[in-house]
Amino acid sequence: MKKILIFLSLGFTIWLLSCSEKKSSSEVSYDCTTVDSSLRQPQTIAEALNLINALPKPLGLDCFLLALKPPLKVFATNSTFSAQPAQGNSSPRIFIIQNTLVLSVVPSGSGRTFLEFGELKSGQSFKAEIQFPIDNSVTYEQINNHLSSGGTNSSCVSCHFAEAKSPYTTGKSLFISNILRPDESQRVGQTFMKIQAETCNSETNKYRCDILKAIYMNGAAYDASFPY
Repeated sequence: MKKILIFLSLGFTIWLLSCSEKKSSSEVSYDCTTVDSSLRQPQTIAEALNLINALPKPLGLDCFLLALKPPLKVFATNSTFSAQPAQGNSSPRIFIIQNTLVLSVVPSGSGRTFLEFGELKSGQSFKAEIQFPIDNSVTYEQINNHLSSGGTNSSCVSCHFAEAKSPYTTGKSLFISNILRPDESQRVGQTFMKIQAETCNSETNKYRCDILKAIYMNGAAYDASFPY
């Protein structure tokens, strides 16, 4: 009987140890920067999609931003005239400038889960959008249809005029329309935004903090002119 009890006790101990070594999926983490360095400076919508599709899934917006090679050139604006409106100076709309590709995010508010793309083309810009988190590879159809909900016009048409569908790459078309340049007088400067990133409270608004830190701390963001 004593031997049986010892055996059962030993088995229970081994089971406890094996359970303690397992981690839930929410505890598993990965380094968002361990992706091929050639992908970390996208200059086109196509290259941005390549980066998104190369990163581990599920993919959060903060992880995508962390994957961009620093330093980041930015233009933050407090404008609310957008489908991705700013929530005051402390949570502005942030344009990340990658040559003629411009990415935009907002750390809080209704547009906080979206990444918007704009790519210069002959005085206009191709436009696309995707919502995070992302669980699978992203296609051109997804970034195109997300703007239009399957319709003939995009959600950008009310602000960006002369909209049309235009060939983007072989067999793929995207919406293209006029450019709307942000107002310099509404810029929110890098010094103020770095303070926001350093002092934000992750306990009360973790999402906002993660986005700001990814851009202004890890990304070492600095103010730059809008490219077009």
